[in-house]
Amino acid sequence: MPLEDILKKIEKEAELKKKRILEEARAKANAQLERAQREIEKEAEQLLSNRKREIELEVQRKIAEARLAGKNEVGKVKYEIWERLRQELIEAFIKKVEAQEEEWCKNFLSEQIINGDEEVWMASREAEILGPDFLNRINAEKGFSLRFGGVTQSLERGFLLKRGGMVVDLSFVSVVEDYIRKNEGKISALLFEG
Repeated sequence: MPLEDILKKIEKEAELKKKRILEEARAKANAQLERAQREIEKEAEQLLSNRKREIELEVQRKIAEARLAGKNEVGKVKYEIWERLRQELIEAFIKKVEAQEEEWCKNFLSEQIINGDEEVWMASREAEILGPDFLNRINAEKGFSLRFGGVTQSLERGFLLKRGGMVVDLSFVSVVEDYIRKNEGKISALLFEG
């Protein structure tokens, strides 16, 4: 058998093996995504009550994304799954919040208050849903002196809390991303084990 035919055969077999490996990786990743989604849904309630804001969120998420995006073909598939999971978590979180919007937002804001006299800016959707008297109801119930700062266009959903020259991002997306960052190892293990 000529050398060219042998090389062509080797190349063909290598290409078929590569395709098979990629298909198996995609199938396995999708199965692991479904398992991870079920597990994360169980912990969604904890996400609502354990929300804490940390400044390193964006930097760490970008590092995780870069780490995932910089890998080989399997890494690209994992990155796509990671982003899809992130988006699905955000959507599920917002849906859950909308089911009990006022009560959830009241508790959420109350957990973030330090002095009780902060200025609260609302995303337009929250201002529309909760109405102008929302902060008055919290103030009456909790004994705060919160002030309405206005409607912010910089957030799609959620709040900005201003205190002493500092602005705290309480957007719903940041809540989910904070949860993802805090649980990145566990989520990655569920999605990409093996």
